[in-house]
Amino acid sequence: MLLAPSLAGAQSSAPHSIGLLWTATGDDADVGQAYRYDMRFSSSPVGTDTLTWWINARSATNLPAPSLAGQSDSAVVTGLNPETTYNFILRVVDEIGNVSPFSDVASATTGTELPPPPPGCTVASTAPSSFDAHSDSTAILVSWGGTSDSAAVSLHLWRATGSSGALSLLATITDLSKFEYVDASVTAGDMYRYRATWASPCGDGPPTASVVVSMPAPPSPPSPPPSAPGARIHAYPNPSQGNVQFVIHVTATSGQHVQIRLFDLTGRLVADIADGSYPPGDTTISWGRTTRNGNRIAPGYYEAIGHVGEARVRDRIVLLP
Repeated sequence: MLLAPSLAGAQSSAPHSIGLLWTATGDDADVGQAYRYDMRFSSSPVGTDTLTWWINARSATNLPAPSLAGQSDSAVVTGLNPETTYNFILRVVDEIGNVSPFSDVASATTGTELPPPPPGCTVASTAPSSFDAHSDSTAILVSWGGTSDSAAVSLHLWRATGSSGALSLLATITDLSKFEYVDASVTAGDMYRYRATWASPCGDGPPTASVVVSMPAPPSPPSPPPSAPGARIHAYPNPSQGNVQFVIHVTATSGQHVQIRLFDLTGRLVADIADGSYPPGDTTISWGRTTRNGNRIAPGYYEAIGHVGEARVRDRIVLLP
């Protein structure tokens, strides 16, 4: 007969993990050694229907092998949300699949994610209101409401990669008449988590709740039109954080007219790369990441499209921040 284990407690001072301790039970009441543990956890209260809670709860991973009955076992559950209360229940399983009754419920709250202000520091009493974020094809727009709190002299915008990664300070907004920030330093297909605080010279006020945004994956490029044999362009480095070099290959022995333009993924013309007569062979030109108006082009995915003589050519480039 398998006995229900007894969770001695759960505790945490970390924002994304909780440690648990319990006493091992055996595979025959309080004798021997069980085969494995099964632990479930959720931020939802257990209530009176423990079985339904258990079915819907998440399974903890990286649990230890059971010790001999009477010895202590422990585990640290990671990947949790900060400042959130979680409930845990544990069961043991023997080598033929018999499962013990449910343990008692252990609860703990994860720690704060941002450091509290030092003693004596006057900070804003509330978090920024109306905090939100959403993505477009190349960036994430973060927005918030204003404040009348005299302790708020700037806004700190925090960002983490993934839904439970560690936060780092992304931007300090000192102009309190601004209510949005464009985060262009993101990557297609990745997930980002944002929080914000009103900051005083000595510390931060309460943070907003987290807002998680997923950047869309880049769309598949359309099939390029047929090209004449040998005519081509090639961009490098790709991806690029600086200038991009375009190698233009001309096959005609007398040279050919070349026109290359850069388009974003919506089909909008953003820059002229080359327009003129080029000699036979390879010619390399350097493009300084500027638009037709001379402004620096935003990070993102772009298509260089044009012609070498009568041949259509195309190359996709990725511009990094």
